[in-house]
Amino acid sequence: MPPATGGCWLRELDPELTLAVRRAAAMLICSFTLRGSIVLRGLLSLFLGWLRRMESGAGPMSVVVVAPFIAGSSFAHAINSVKMAEGFARLGHQVTLVCRQRPDGWVSVSELTSRYGLQCPVEWHQVPHACGEQRGFTRRVLWYLLRRRPSLVYARHYRVPCWTARMGLATVAETHAHPGTTSKPFYRMIKATHRKAFRGVVTISRVLAEHYHTLGVPSSKLWVLPDAVDWEMFRRPVRLPPAPWSGHGPHIVYAGHLYDYKGIPTVLDAAAKLPQAMFHLVGGWPDDLRRQRERAEQMGLTNVVFHGLVPHAEVPRFLWHADVLLLPPSRHHPSARWTSPLKLAEYLASGTPVVATDIPALRAWVSDREVEWARPDDANALASAVLRVLEGKGSADARAAVRLAQKYSYTARASCVCEAIFSQRRRSAIPAPRKAA
Repeated sequence: MPPATGGCWLRELDPELTLAVRRAAAMLICSFTLRGSIVLRGLLSLFLGWLRRMESGAGPMSVVVVAPFIAGSSFAHAINSVKMAEGFARLGHQVTLVCRQRPDGWVSVSELTSRYGLQCPVEWHQVPHACGEQRGFTRRVLWYLLRRRPSLVYARHYRVPCWTARMGLATVAETHAHPGTTSKPFYRMIKATHRKAFRGVVTISRVLAEHYHTLGVPSSKLWVLPDAVDWEMFRRPVRLPPAPWSGHGPHIVYAGHLYDYKGIPTVLDAAAKLPQAMFHLVGGWPDDLRRQRERAEQMGLTNVVFHGLVPHAEVPRFLWHADVLLLPPSRHHPSARWTSPLKLAEYLASGTPVVATDIPALRAWVSDREVEWARPDDANALASAVLRVLEGKGSADARAAVRLAQKYSYTARASCVCEAIFSQRRRSAIPAPRKAA
């Protein structure tokens, strides 16, 4: 019998016996995952959850962040997932990040820590690459989660959160799926949001949140949070490291992928109008890099430098040494209504003036206090905005941008998720987006 006074009697049991009971229950649940009694599966899940709570008591949560990217990937969703994991870790939680191995095998923790610039310890669990991104990955992840029984599963995946919510694990999914998505797993995930254990869906735009609500996600489970910044990595240091280039400026920097809808043709046209400035384009997949280089050569541009992909931890020094940063997405792409570029908060945190194109999605998060606006898809307007900043005639204040960036940190983002899980309503330092003008 448990004691009449306070205290957890279960902790007094042999730890090896307790672990054996947990593993046995996990194996039973796994055996009933795809077939068998729903009632028995539910009872076993409740028992294992109760056992975990009795063992752990109050204290830091065990958080597992699940995303099917390949370890070391430079995709934005990979960086977002890694930094969200670190955000939870900075709050004092025990965090494991589940992703996929490279085709050649396991990637060392030291390499991943260096590549992503991690400063807070995160445990890594890498699923074999051959499992793929969908069914095989899901099966491996579910087996892992059944053994771990974390306090929270945070998933950038469609299939995994459907099953974890069904298993009774507190689940939050993040998705940026655009209107028009026809993926069947996506719609199954939407349906699964009605389960009690499915605590919420994080997305980056009110436009997307409203779309998901029309598909059936309860409004109380929709949380709009912009892509964030690793504040510790991108804030300007007192002493700057060496510049990543030589020669005189001014230096104009764009950091990100080189897709046309990101505004790269407009950047190259603006470079032709400002021959006295050096334009640095950081990032881009090999095919995009080759295509944009050929375009620059055909235009006869000698003031444009393509740096290619660099590890995320090396991006800050490009931003710190720049005179102006460019964020020029096109208005003609549908994402102009809902995008929340990863680079936005990183730019703001760097303390370097930002010139951005005036599209609804960016207006939702920043104003002319933080950035200098230019008409989208207009090289003359972009060049004029750059000149205004260089001549000190811009309206934006870099200090206001830095203050806003602090509110958009991954730690604040993770804190918002944790608070919303237990309150089912958003109470966060992250401000609601402004209404577009």
